[in-house]
Amino acid sequence: MFYYQSCNERLGPQQMNYQFSVSLKNKYIFCEVAKSGCSTIKRELWRQELADVPMPPDFYERHRNPHVAFAHHLLVKPFQLGPALFNDMVRDPGVVKWTLVRNPFSRALSGYLDKVVRNEPQFLNIKRQIAQNRDTPLDSVDHSTVTFEEFCLALCAFEKPMQFDPHWRPQYLHTCSDILPYTYTGRLETLHRSEEEIARLLGLQKMDFTKGRDHATGADGKIEEYYSDHSADLIRKVYNLDFEKFGYSRDLPV
Repeated sequence: MFYYQSCNERLGPQQMNYQFSVSLKNKYIFCEVAKSGCSTIKRELWRQELADVPMPPDFYERHRNPHVAFAHHLLVKPFQLGPALFNDMVRDPGVVKWTLVRNPFSRALSGYLDKVVRNEPQFLNIKRQIAQNRDTPLDSVDHSTVTFEEFCLALCAFEKPMQFDPHWRPQYLHTCSDILPYTYTGRLETLHRSEEEIARLLGLQKMDFTKGRDHATGADGKIEEYYSDHSADLIRKVYNLDFEKFGYSRDLPV
């Protein structure tokens, strides 16, 4: 299996290099999933990468944003390894391949609350489909008028899930779980209980996932407020593979 080439073909080079981070020091490949704790996790991975390097006291405060350009990233990117070395690392049983996923119900709602309600640039990805569904000009679609159910309907109208913005792209496709032999797939819902297990897998003494929730929306506690039977059915349809492959219940979480 040519892992690098297959992932690159699906995701495109920019997305592949954004999503995957490699530690040559701690021997892992991590695939981040937007709206599944990626900011929190990357900040801790950065801290671990520099654990034995004396840093200024305010270093982590000044470098709060883990979503920086590749040139400023503290972890290695696939293009820096090249196809042969990336493939060798995937095949190496001593290299941990891991990712973290989230319940599709809460992840979809979090994407809506973060990027649509807050009118972030990613809204444009779904705004075009909403305008088409409404049969109205793009400029007439204001983020404040888009309901969660309309957001779900727009997701269903996309021809290909890979056209989704990464913040609501199906996780199974996003992580290339059908391509890469993952060592560990964790869940955001149990992240803090998994700190010791993840640290052990990566050969680290301790990990701390309590910091870095800049984009948190509190979606887990708003399921009942936003979901109807119809919107829940739409999410079950769009994220069918996520429910199936990652073992999440198709019942709304309570």
